[in-house]
Amino acid sequence: MERQDAIIEAYKDKMKNRLFGLLREREKDGEWEKYLDTILIELMGYNDNSKTIEYYTLYSKLASCRYLSFKYYRKTIFECMNLFDKIGVI
Repeated sequence: MERQDAIIEAYKDKMKNRLFGLLREREKDGEWEKYLDTILIELMGYNDNSKTIEYYTLYSKLASCRYLSFKYYRKTIFECMNLFDKIGVI
């Protein structure tokens, strides 16, 4: 079980890094929307047992990022990074 916990934590860290990368991509006016879409597609593939209220909150916040001004976008990305600690991924 310890190995599985380490894998889950590594995955959560990877996803938080991807979210931070999403923030940097928008800051430099890159193709952040494509990057956002790949994250959303990955989240859609989560097991139904992983889809808690935190999962739906995370997904909804990320999906709305496409419509937010940068000020709110940035805040939302950091909120989503914190939400990854609260969701189950397997």
